[in-house]
Amino acid sequence: MTSRENLTFKVRLSRRAEGYLRCIDRNTQKRIAAAIENIRQNPIRGLHIRPLEGRESEYRYYLGNLRIVYTVHPGERLIDITSIGPRGDIYK
Repeated sequence: MTSRENLTFKVRLSRRAEGYLRCIDRNTQKRIAAAIENIRQNPIRGLHIRPLEGRESEYRYYLGNLRIVYTVHPGERLIDITSIGPRGDIYK
């Protein structure tokens, strides 16, 4: 295991996020996979990352019209992706 691998976080997808990924086209799946890899490398800071207001350790990653909402557990080096979906539907 390289030192870079030690710095990355593990990612866990919720059933809701997994369900969305199964329903979308292959190109969108690839874009989301690349976004999740970016989140794994640095889940708190980035061009497309914003903290959710009023929610500690919760963030959103925006990818065009899509949003990835997740919680960071720094002590466990774990990211829980709670939802993935279109901007208008994700916060409902």
